[in-house]
Amino acid sequence: MKTGQDIRWQRAQELLQENALDIATMAACLGQDETKLQAMLSAQPSRKIPDALAEQMEQTFCKPRGWLSQSDDGGISFDLFGA
Repeated sequence: MKTGQDIRWQRAQELLQENALDIATMAACLGQDETKLQAMLSAQPSRKIPDALAEQMEQTFCKPRGWLSQSDDGGISFDLFGA
């Protein structure tokens, strides 16, 4: 079973892919430290994505509140570009 952090990590990976971003560019978009974001979003993350950053990512990338913490169960998609 996936933990909340596993789901957040997976959703953050989706944001990177659908916006064609690398971690450095996402860090710049969010005004975050690249090293800290790398520690959260790398293949083997050493840090958790905190609530405040999750909310900031949702706002920045036009996702509904709580999206980063919800598993993709095949339900409604909130992708604005229909990918």
